[in-house]
Amino acid sequence: MAKLFIFAIGGSGSRVVKALTFLMASGVKLNADTVVPIVIDPDDGNGDLTRTEEILQLYKAIYEKGHSPASTFFGNRINFLDELGKNGFVSDNVRGEIEGVRDHLFREFIGYSELDLANKAITSLLFSKLNLDAGMDVGFKGNPNIGSVVLNKFSNSGSFTKMAETFGPDDRIFIISSIFGGTGAAGFPLILKNIRNAAPPVANHVSLNNAKIGAVTILPYFNVNGLGTKTSIDSNTFITKTKAALNYYSRNISGNKSLNALYYIGDNMTNNRIEGADGAADQKNNAHFIELAAALSIVDFMETDDTVLPVENGQAIQPRHFEFGIEEDVPTITFKELSKATHHTLALPLTQYALFQLFLKNHFQEKKTQKFAVNGNHKLQEQYLDKRFHQDLEKFNTHFEDWLREMSASTISFKPLNMDVKGNDILNLVSGSPEKKKGLFSFLKENGLEYYVSVLNKVEEYKRFDAMGNSNRKLLAVFADATKQISSEKINL
Repeated sequence: MAKLFIFAIGGSGSRVVKALTFLMASGVKLNADTVVPIVIDPDDGNGDLTRTEEILQLYKAIYEKGHSPASTFFGNRINFLDELGKNGFVSDNVRGEIEGVRDHLFREFIGYSELDLANKAITSLLFSKLNLDAGMDVGFKGNPNIGSVVLNKFSNSGSFTKMAETFGPDDRIFIISSIFGGTGAAGFPLILKNIRNAAPPVANHVSLNNAKIGAVTILPYFNVNGLGTKTSIDSNTFITKTKAALNYYSRNISGNKSLNALYYIGDNMTNNRIEGADGAADQKNNAHFIELAAALSIVDFMETDDTVLPVENGQAIQPRHFEFGIEEDVPTITFKELSKATHHTLALPLTQYALFQLFLKNHFQEKKTQKFAVNGNHKLQEQYLDKRFHQDLEKFNTHFEDWLREMSASTISFKPLNMDVKGNDILNLVSGSPEKKKGLFSFLKENGLEYYVSVLNKVEEYKRFDAMGNSNRKLLAVFADATKQISSEKINL
């Protein structure tokens, strides 16, 4: 079973995984038998992390009760690390643990009080008093010098050991990090080094050394409000830190051919300003198009054939580098501003899932006596759906809608879909693409919600749905089929 291990580092890593999860739910398929997300963030209470964790857990539960080959929705299996291997068990833990971080100051973590005078003097040159007195339970607050020391311990962690034990020669690795903070900028090169330099007693070290590894590094794309009051993070230092990190990466990552594929992405920082927070629950940033674009780099990496990503003796033979761009620099991005390849990947799946979400939210109850809901072996009324499945799907869909609305509210917004449409306007959801009205006497034809229901009724008649095993699977499959037909016939994508 070919696995994709995703190391998501820091808050940016969590937000990109969140975007990837919504893409997979919508029908964007990754060429992997299972996706294994490992979120590395010492800030246990990070709002971005806890929200992504819930979304991953909901996706996994929906997949296990509702996925079938007949449906494009929720098309990739997700496994958490604890479930893999011979001694695997059911787990909802997505976090890569680092021992000794919680409830410790940095000086305690490095054993500063136990050093002799000479080593204390050297340490004081490398780390300020503010660094030494920093608590690490809310991350590294933009200090990669602290992060590099702490995250170097990850190779000794149970999470790294478990990953190594279950890693196979056909598996791949992808690393997500920002370049302008503390956790991501420090964690990316260290995790990469630990994988490429793995040696006994690390299990499967040869497979790790020669793994096909991709990464996306996220350049600054927002400013932070509240320096000195709400946060100690100064966004004025982002560019300086980015330049320093890029210089290091050019020598120690690109220079030694550690990566098969490195993706760069960023935006003008003045385009987006967020409320600052040093961590914990207050660090819960609104979604941004940059994070969605970063998630697309994972899709691209997994679509790349093995022959294009050769590795010998721990070095990528033909390292590849990519940037992301749109067709036109505009304040509001819709599907039309995306390149042909990106449009092909995103437009249909997101439109289909938005149609699904909007119908369940606004019309499912009023239409539950229609043929699509009452016919066949597995009826789609609430009493026939698994109650927990129904609740999980409702929660997941709320997160999906919030994600789209948050991206649309950024200064540089991504607003391809109008999530306020319903009733006769439901097929006008794609920005700039009104519903196509067929026929010379179009007022006599079915349109809007009436057409949507007629397609559902017609799709439900397919005999293949009678053998799906349960109503959960049928629900996803019927709506995946119907929304694909609707998008083709009624929406200009």
